[in-house]
Amino acid sequence: MSKINKIHVFSDFDGTIAIKDIGDQLFKDFGEFEPWHSKLLAGEMEISEYWLKVCSTLDKNLTPQDLTKYAENCEIDPYFKSFADFCASNGFPLTVVSDGYDAYINPILKKLGLEHLPVHSNRLNYEDSAFVPMFPGASESCDCFCASCKRNSVLNSTDSDSIIVFIGDGNSDMCVAEHSDIVFAKKRLAAYCNKERIPHYPYKTFFDVKKIMADIIKKGKYRSRHQAVLKRKKAFEVE
Repeated sequence: MSKINKIHVFSDFDGTIAIKDIGDQLFKDFGEFEPWHSKLLAGEMEISEYWLKVCSTLDKNLTPQDLTKYAENCEIDPYFKSFADFCASNGFPLTVVSDGYDAYINPILKKLGLEHLPVHSNRLNYEDSAFVPMFPGASESCDCFCASCKRNSVLNSTDSDSIIVFIGDGNSDMCVAEHSDIVFAKKRLAAYCNKERIPHYPYKTFFDVKKIMADIIKKGKYRSRHQAVLKRKKAFEVE
C-alpha cells in the first residue's frame, strides 16, 4: 500500500466543523453555562463533572426533536462538505472526534449528507424527560481536557504506519495534536502549538485546509512526525 493511502484525517467538531461551539451555545440558550464554565477553566471542576452539572440544568421542556431542529439551524463551515468530498476522492478516511455530543453532531452531518462519517463523541441520552450525558470514550490514563479522549479515538482508529492528520481549534484538541503528524490549528490550539513548538498549518476555514492538503499531496510532503510517533508509542504502552 502506498504511503498516500495511509493518510487518515481527523477533525474536531465544535468551533471547527461548526462555526461556533454548539456545546457551549446549547447551555447558554437552554441551561446554565455560568458559573460552571468559568469553574471548569479555573480547574475547579473535572470535565466530566462539568458536563454532568450543565446537562442537569437543561430546560425540562427541551426534547430530542427540539435539539435536532436546533442543531440543523447551526452555522457550519461552508467548505467542510467540499473538504469531506476531497478526502473521499483521495481515499483518505475522515473521522470526527469531539468532546461534544452525538445529539447535535449526527443531525448536522445527516443534513450535510455525511451521516456515513465515523463519529467519536460523548452521548446525550434522553431518559425520564431529562438529558443524561454518557462518556464512552473516557480514559483514566490520559490527562487531556476531554471527557471523550480524542487521543485514544485516533490511536484506536489507526495502525502504526498511519499518517495522522488532525484539524482543531481549542483546549480539547491539544493532546491529540501532540500525537498527530500533520496538524491544522487555529485559535487556542494554534497558540498552544506555537508555545509547545508543534509544527502546524494555520487556517481559517476548510477551504484553507483543502488547499494546503492538496499542495501537501502534490509535493509529497506527507510523512510521520518523529515526536508524534514517540508519543503514540508511549501512549500505547500506558494503555
